[in-house]
Amino acid sequence: MSFHRLNMIISGACTAFVCIAIFSLMFWHAIHLSKPREQIKILKICFLIPLYTIASFLSICYPHAFVYLSPWLELFQAVALGSFFLLLCEFISSDSRSDLDVFFIAFQPPQKKQKKASMTGLEWFRKQWIAIFQYPVVALLTSLATDFTQVAGVYCLDSNKVYFAHLWLTIITSVSIAFAVMSVLSFYRTLKPHLASHRPLSKLLAFKLIVGLTFLERIIFTILRSTNVLESTSTLSYADVNIGIPNLVICLQMVPFSIFFHYAYNVGPYKVTHGSQCYDPKVQESAAGNYQTPSEVSISHGYEGGPLGVRAWIGLFNPMEILRAIKFGLDMAQEVGNRDTRGPGNQIELGANMGPEPMPSTAHGHGQAYERLLNPNERTMR
Repeated sequence: MSFHRLNMIISGACTAFVCIAIFSLMFWHAIHLSKPREQIKILKICFLIPLYTIASFLSICYPHAFVYLSPWLELFQAVALGSFFLLLCEFISSDSRSDLDVFFIAFQPPQKKQKKASMTGLEWFRKQWIAIFQYPVVALLTSLATDFTQVAGVYCLDSNKVYFAHLWLTIITSVSIAFAVMSVLSFYRTLKPHLASHRPLSKLLAFKLIVGLTFLERIIFTILRSTNVLESTSTLSYADVNIGIPNLVICLQMVPFSIFFHYAYNVGPYKVTHGSQCYDPKVQESAAGNYQTPSEVSISHGYEGGPLGVRAWIGLFNPMEILRAIKFGLDMAQEVGNRDTRGPGNQIELGANMGPEPMPSTAHGHGQAYERLLNPNERTMR
C-alpha cells in the first residue's frame, strides 16, 4: 500500500469523524435556537472545523487542487474569527439596558504609559474592530491573488524567492492574521471580568488553538520546504511530502478539537427548560452598575429555528453580518482618518449616512447602537 493511499484512508476517517461530531453539535444548536444572535455566530465558528478537514482531505486526494483550495481556508478562518469577536460583543451587549455604545462610553481601557493622551473606551473599541475586520478583506484579496498568480505561473508554492508571489502573499497574510488574533486576545483580556459567566476561556482556547496551530504549522512547513529538509524519497512522492503530510496533520488535530467544541460551545445554556424558563447566559446589571451573576429569565417564545432548524442554517450561510461588520470597520477607519486630518472638532457623522439597515446584529435597537459607535460626539450634539 502506498503512502498516498494510506494517507487518504486515515485523513478520510478523521474527516468523517469530525463532520459527524461538529454537524451534530451544529444541528442541536439549530433546533434549539433560543438566542439567534449568539447561536448563529457559534454555528459559523463551528463550521470552520469541517471546512478545514474536508479541504485538507480533498487536497490529499487531489494534490493539484491544494494551491487553489488552501488560500480560501484563510477567508473562512477570517469569517470565523470575526464571528467569534461579534459573539463576545453579543455577550457584552446582550442586556438591552447596556448597548455597546453605552458600555464603551463608560469603559476605561488600559492606558499605555508612554502615551500622554488617554484613550477612551470607544476609541479603543474602534481600533480592535478595525484590526479584526481587516483580516477578511486581506484574506479575500490574497486568495484571489494566489489563484491568479498560480494560473500565471508566478506563485511557486515550494519557493521563497522574492520574484515569486508565494513569499509576499505569505507575509501579507501572516501580518494580517497576527493583527487580528492579537486584537481578539486584547479584547478578551481587557473585558474578561465582564465575560466570566459565559465560559469565555474555553471558547477562546477552542478557537485560538485551531488558528494558532494552523498558522504555526504553515510557517514550519514553509521553512522546511524552502530549506529542502522535506524531500521526496522512494516511498514518498513530492505531493506526499509537500501536500499530503501537512494536510494529514490538520485532519488528525481536528479530531480532538471537534470533541472539545462540544464542551466549549455546549448547547445546554440555550435549551428552554422549566416551562418557559431558560438559562440566559448573560451578565445582569444592577441599578448600581455592578455586574452580577447570570440568572434564570423568562422567554416568551420557544425555539426560533423552525423545522429542523432551517432558519439557523440559512443564517449560517448568510454573509450579510460579516459584510456589514467589514463596512462598519471601513467607515470607522475613514472617520478616524478624517478626524486626524480635520481635527476633533470637524468629525464626520458617518452613522447618519449608513441608512436604516441594522449593523451587524439584527437585534432590535442594535443598529442604532452600532451607528452611534461611529461618532461618540453624537450624544453631545443632540
